[in-house]
Amino acid sequence: MSNFYRTHLVLTVQLLLLIQSIQTWENYNRKLQLKSSEGIGQISNASISANTSVPRIKTIMENLHTIGSNNADLLVKLVTMDETTDDTDIPTGGTTTNAPTVSTSSTTTPDITRTELPVQLSYTIATPDSIDLPPNVTSSAIYTESYPQIEKMIRDSLSNVSDEVNVIIYEAEIVQSIVQGKWKKLFVRSSSSYYLYIDAILQLPFECPSGSTCIDEIQTALEKTPLTELTLNTANGIFYTAVEKPTVQGLKPLNPQANYIGLIVGIVLAVLSILVLAVVASYVIVQKRKVLKLNKQFQGDFNLPIDQKYLKKKHNYGSKIFSYELDESNAFHWPFARLVKTWMGPQTSGFDIRMMEIVENRDKFNHFRQQIEIVESRQNQSAFQPAVDKETNAKERQKVLKRLDGLYKQVTNNRNVNIVRVWHGCNKQLLPQLLGEGFASLGQLDDGWFGKGIYFSSSAEYASRYCPQNENSCLIMCYVLVLNPFPVIHNDAPKHAKPRDFRFYGRGNHRTYQCHYIPVAPVSGEKSTMDFRPSPEGTDRAIYDELVVFESANILPQIVVHLKPSESLSPQIQLVAAPLNVPTSNESKHCNPNHPSSYRQRFDTSATEDQYEMDMINVSVGERNDNDDFNRQRQDDSRRQDDRRRQDAPRRQDALRRQDNSRRQDDRQWQYDRRDNSD
Repeated sequence: MSNFYRTHLVLTVQLLLLIQSIQTWENYNRKLQLKSSEGIGQISNASISANTSVPRIKTIMENLHTIGSNNADLLVKLVTMDETTDDTDIPTGGTTTNAPTVSTSSTTTPDITRTELPVQLSYTIATPDSIDLPPNVTSSAIYTESYPQIEKMIRDSLSNVSDEVNVIIYEAEIVQSIVQGKWKKLFVRSSSSYYLYIDAILQLPFECPSGSTCIDEIQTALEKTPLTELTLNTANGIFYTAVEKPTVQGLKPLNPQANYIGLIVGIVLAVLSILVLAVVASYVIVQKRKVLKLNKQFQGDFNLPIDQKYLKKKHNYGSKIFSYELDESNAFHWPFARLVKTWMGPQTSGFDIRMMEIVENRDKFNHFRQQIEIVESRQNQSAFQPAVDKETNAKERQKVLKRLDGLYKQVTNNRNVNIVRVWHGCNKQLLPQLLGEGFASLGQLDDGWFGKGIYFSSSAEYASRYCPQNENSCLIMCYVLVLNPFPVIHNDAPKHAKPRDFRFYGRGNHRTYQCHYIPVAPVSGEKSTMDFRPSPEGTDRAIYDELVVFESANILPQIVVHLKPSESLSPQIQLVAAPLNVPTSNESKHCNPNHPSSYRQRFDTSATEDQYEMDMINVSVGERNDNDDFNRQRQDDSRRQDDRRRQDAPRRQDALRRQDNSRRQDDRQWQYDRRDNSD
């Protein structure tokens, strides 16, 4: 063979050996990566031979230069040489005559299976005072010089498992842990503790797969490490300390089943949360649609004039009552405040407006709308059809009903019902009861001249006559459902008859009539009197009216007008302790101790519950004039009233004395009756 071919063959062999060594090194690195990523690897000495490959390659490269041209067969053997061939089989030099001594058969060593387990150990430092780290340092790396004694400590703790355990430490450091706690709830105290952190790999001479009993044995042996003294050379100095009983991590992987359970629980909770949110959102949407639908079905003046979100809870009215005060100086409030004043009409009873507020009881409002549907269904029933033709003086009663029709037209609504706007005069201490619980209790306090029910009036001025003459007076504007009203005329309450002899005195509603409507006029012809009855001269002569309602569900309060005594009254009138309008004869209302007028004096002298009995409410009657005409008319009425009061002052004082005497007689008679009953 020529020198050219020999040289070419040698270069080829060298290239093949170089490629083989590179592949071996790459396989070793790849297996190391797999071992570090999986946490547990099983690598045998037969599969990883990088430590022996490098010197073998060097030996082969040196001998290649000494091989002659006649040893071509030996070159072929070198190319096909297995990694397991012992280094002694490769010639180490000499002449070509020594070449035949190379063994052509390869001897193999038995494979030793080894298992590598990554582990993280946190040893408790039993002598923390021996560690002195700078204030801002929380960890200090340990130099490799101290690794052998740490490895020995680990091997000694695993001596019961195996005597051939090899420990490779990747990282070791001293870590400081600071715990803060409150001391007597005033100061914060800090306490420092140290532990030795070790990141290492345990090389076992036997197979130890994950989940086997050997893992448990290794972890138990490590956790029982006895107190061991160490000299640790760190970046912050040399520390002489003692460690024991580490916390072991990394040997046992997390239970995948537990992860699946947590994942399933999380998914279930997420689904339930979505379902709950969907149900709540659906409920809110459905409720809003119901509210919008109801608002479209029930439209009218009885609805709130402002948005409900502006209402605020007024605690002195109760938890169910929301109110909104009207400010006449506010440009947005002024139109509605003026409208309320228009509904009230001229005030000639000695009161001025102190404050106006919108009130709402949502439960009563919803009940009122339900009652509208009930009244609609009853209007077509024969039992609730008027039958005034069978009563005496049917023609006059028809006039009364015609007058009531004028009140219906003042309230607009989209339902087939009759609603009137009325007022009720009372003491403001009654507002929590009337607005929160309703007007039903008032009907039980007084027998009533025209029926034992709840009294209203279509005139705010007439209703204010039943207010106390002090700062506690107020008017409540209500909307009242009217179904089959019974017209009361002078035949039912004669002029010269006593109230006890009235047709409906102390009685409930007449037959199937739901309410009583009574146009009234003063018996003596003077408005200052409290004796108002149906006029014998006809309905056209009536100045005011009264509406007696027997069912509280038909009443919806909306506006509260707080009053104050008028400042325009003369000093002589202000000194009178009695009500301004008192009866003048024994046949007038003060003869009846059960009538609300008999409690007029009590409003000025006592705060007992009796003074709250049977007040009046007003609904505006008829069309009102413009604002200028309204002011002029109010001034003229005020002047005329002042003149009449000055003229009637002596007579009012006499009436007061007669009223006091009558009340004392009634009290004595009541005491005698009570004494007889007890005997």
